[in-house]
Amino acid sequence: MRQLPFDSGNFFVPACERWKQEALNDQGSEYLGDMLRIRTLVQDGRSPQAILRFFGLPDHGHPDRLFDILGDAQLQVFTEMLALTGEEYRIDWSRRDGAFCLWYRDRDHRRDATRDLMFVRANTKVLSTGAEIRNSPVHGFGLFAVKRWYINDVFVESMGGQVLSHDEYELLQARLAPGLGRMRRFFFMEWNALPGDRLLARPFRTQYSYINHSTEPNVRIEPLLCGGLSLVISRDIDLEEEFFLDYRLEPLPRGYFESPYSGYLVPAAVR
Repeated sequence: MRQLPFDSGNFFVPACERWKQEALNDQGSEYLGDMLRIRTLVQDGRSPQAILRFFGLPDHGHPDRLFDILGDAQLQVFTEMLALTGEEYRIDWSRRDGAFCLWYRDRDHRRDATRDLMFVRANTKVLSTGAEIRNSPVHGFGLFAVKRWYINDVFVESMGGQVLSHDEYELLQARLAPGLGRMRRFFFMEWNALPGDRLLARPFRTQYSYINHSTEPNVRIEPLLCGGLSLVISRDIDLEEEFFLDYRLEPLPRGYFESPYSGYLVPAAVR
């Protein structure tokens, strides 16, 4: 990394502490992974020249050259702020409005990005426009109807994913999850059980994973002739009603009911 002619401390210390507290107290604050947006630096983030001007850096003309310099600036801010404050700050673009911002890694697990409704909605694949993720009175987030659904309506024609053995899935999880930090549960969470101790796993979250469990479900999983799975409405669902699946009806992997994540779930035969 080449050293650029600016000092991060002059731009961000000590004001970053106040910006951080203001953002932590704002329920509408934006997250980028587990980084919290604490300050807008350049509103028009599409202009690398404007960002360079913010740091007092010269415009070298060629776009590739400009973005190389911005990459050096990002690394320099991270390194200098870590040395000055002992905490992780970075500069990056907002996914919400494109602004160029200062971000802070919030180490308070109570403000984990994956527990933030705005983050979840923004980073979850929509399977149907007739449903929306909201806070659930049952458990965490849930999926709610934003239109009326009728029995035997097809909610999802085909659930995508990769077919893995349970052992393959656990091995990948053991290798990759530690590097994802608090995001590991967000990426290693969504799958459907298939016969033969196999899983239909998805690397990115969809609305499916926010359907909560109930012994009186209103959605069911149906196998397809091609070997895939579909989601079908099993009774009429009113507007604003939450969707539910009976998780026990899947051919769950061996030992699943003994795992720490299924303490609320009792095998159907025991009930």
